[in-house]
Amino acid sequence: MDMPSTIDDINGRLTGRRTRRVWDYWRDGHQDGRAPGWGAFNLMDVYRDAPICLVLDVLRRPGLVDYRYRFVGTMIVQYRWKLPVPDHTGLTFYEARHQYDFSEVKGAYDRCAESGLPILMQRNFDAHDASGTHERLILPLTVPDGDVDKLVVVVERLRETKKTPQFDPPLF
Repeated sequence: MDMPSTIDDINGRLTGRRTRRVWDYWRDGHQDGRAPGWGAFNLMDVYRDAPICLVLDVLRRPGLVDYRYRFVGTMIVQYRWKLPVPDHTGLTFYEARHQYDFSEVKGAYDRCAESGLPILMQRNFDAHDASGTHERLILPLTVPDGDVDKLVVVVERLRETKKTPQFDPPLF
């Protein structure tokens, strides 16, 4: 499927208001064709949208790239409320349970970590609490030598149909 990864393509296709704010903030730190570093990306600067964000540490191992969830926004935790571990902060991608097949998402994370280019995914989703469409924006953060060290991921539900839960989710 099409996953825009150029700044112009992504800029023209973003539809989520909250995703756009994080995108604009990231772009302000993007200089000389290089993504900003973690020190230049302050979650407090995007506090209104941090609840729909994730920050992943890139863990490069021989033959495998994994990710440790450094930060998981409160809305992401709320979306995962039916899973045994809704807040997967501190877990790796392979340790965390996902609500649906995440192979395409993992592939996009790997592509972003390797290329240093942002990626936009606009997809349908079917999770425990709702189904609909969402946009997932994956933004690289680099270290001084240019390698991608972290990913900032924004997941904004654009349209959703709530599923009737048998009981109310907990408030986090």
